[in-house]
Amino acid sequence: MSDANAAPLVPPHDLQAEMGVLGSMLLSQDAAYIARERLAEASFYKLAHQDVFRAILALADSHGAVDLILLCDELEREGRLEKAGGRDYLLELMEAVPTSANVEYYVEIVRENAIRRLLIQTAGEIEKRSFVPAEAVDHLLDEAESQILAVRSQKDSGQVRNVTDVLQSIVARLEELHQHPGQLTGLASGYYDLDDLTGGFQPGEFIVIAARPSMGKTTLTLNILHHVCAVQRRPAALYSLEMPAEQIVSNFLCIHNRIDSHDFRRGTLKDKDWKALEDSLGDLSEMPLFIDDSPSLRILDLRARARRLAHRHRIELIAVDYLQLLSANKGHENRATEVAEISQGLKALARELRVPLIAVAQLSRRVEQEQRRPRLSDLRESGAIEQDADVVLMLHRPQEAGEEIDDVAGNEADLIIGKQRNGPIGQARLIFQKRFLRFESRATSAAPSTVPY
Repeated sequence: MSDANAAPLVPPHDLQAEMGVLGSMLLSQDAAYIARERLAEASFYKLAHQDVFRAILALADSHGAVDLILLCDELEREGRLEKAGGRDYLLELMEAVPTSANVEYYVEIVRENAIRRLLIQTAGEIEKRSFVPAEAVDHLLDEAESQILAVRSQKDSGQVRNVTDVLQSIVARLEELHQHPGQLTGLASGYYDLDDLTGGFQPGEFIVIAARPSMGKTTLTLNILHHVCAVQRRPAALYSLEMPAEQIVSNFLCIHNRIDSHDFRRGTLKDKDWKALEDSLGDLSEMPLFIDDSPSLRILDLRARARRLAHRHRIELIAVDYLQLLSANKGHENRATEVAEISQGLKALARELRVPLIAVAQLSRRVEQEQRRPRLSDLRESGAIEQDADVVLMLHRPQEAGEEIDDVAGNEADLIIGKQRNGPIGQARLIFQKRFLRFESRATSAAPSTVPY
C-alpha cells in the first residue's frame, strides 16, 4: 500500500477516558482536585472537554461543590454551552461513570495521550527548523534537548500558571515552614552566618562567589560541596574547567579528614592521617557528587550536560569553576558581551532546572592595586554578572590583600554578601585553615536544618 493511500494519522487520544475524568469531577470534589493536579485544559483532545474542564475548575474555586445545574449556568454565562455539547451532553458526561473511584486511572490515560501529542508537536517544530540553513546545528540540538526534557518532566517553560494555583503553592509552603520554625528554606552551605542571612541556597538562584586569585574561592566552593554532598547527602554536580577530578577528590580527602594538604601531595602522611583516610574512603565513595573536568566548555555544552545529569540523578546543586573560563556559543566583538552571554546562560539553567547554581568568578585587579575590600563593581569583564546574579558573595582575606593585620587575625576571612535579590546584604565571618583546605564559620551556633524543597 502506497503512502499516498495511507489513512491520515490521528493524534493520540481517548475520548472515553476524557469523559471518565469529567464525569468523576462532577461526582466528587476530591476527583476534581486530583484532575487539577495532573491535567491542564490542553490535556483534553476534544475542545468541548477543554471548556467543561475549565468551567468545573472555576466553579470549584467559587462554590466548592459542582453539580450539573451550576455547570450549565457557568457555560451558558460564558456563551459556550452549545459548543460544549449542550445540556444533554453534560448529562451524558455525568452518567459516563457510576463512581469517581477510577478517576486516577482515567487521568493517567488522558495525561499520557496529551504527552504523546506534545511530543509529536515538538518533533514537528524541530523538523521544520532543521530545514532552515540559517539555524546553527548546536542551537538546534540545545533547543531540541531542552524541549524534549521539558515534555518528559512536564515543566514546559511556556506553560501559563494561574495565580490561584501559585497562591495555593505559596500558602502550602508557608504552612510547612510554620511547622518547622528556625529551619532553612533552601540548601544549607554549612556556614551559620551565611545561612542565617540567605535562608540557604534557594532553588533557581544564580549565586556568584567572586575573589582575586589565591583568595580561596575554589576551596570555599569545595567546602560548600562537601557539606552538601558528604554531610547532607544531597546530589550535586561540579563543572571544573581549571582543576582535574583527581585533584578535586584529593582536596576533598584533606577537607574531610583535616589532613595537611602539603603532606598529602608529598605522600608524607602520619599514621593517624592514614587511618583517617582509610576510615573515610567508604563514606566519601558514596558521596553523591558528579564531577565534569572538561578543560574547555561552551555554555551551550554545559547546559546540555547539566540537563542530562539533573534528569538522571535529581541534582540539587550545580557549581561551575569558573565562569570566565567558559566559552560563548558564538564569536563576540568583545569579552564583555561574551561573558554576558555566559552569565545569562547560567542564570537560565538555574531557573530551568530549579536548582541553585554557584559560579566562581574573578574580581578585577583594582582590589589588589588599591588594597581594599572588594565591591560589586570589581566583578571582572562584565556588569552583566552583577545584573544576572541573585546573590553575589565576595571572599576577602585581609592578609592576602596586603592590609595591615595582627597575628590573631591572620587566618580570618570575610564572605561579603554584596548583593541578595531577595534578602539583606551583610557578611559571614569565616576562618581559613589553609593547611587543611578548610573554611570554617567563626559563629558557634548550631547549624540549622533544612526544610525539604
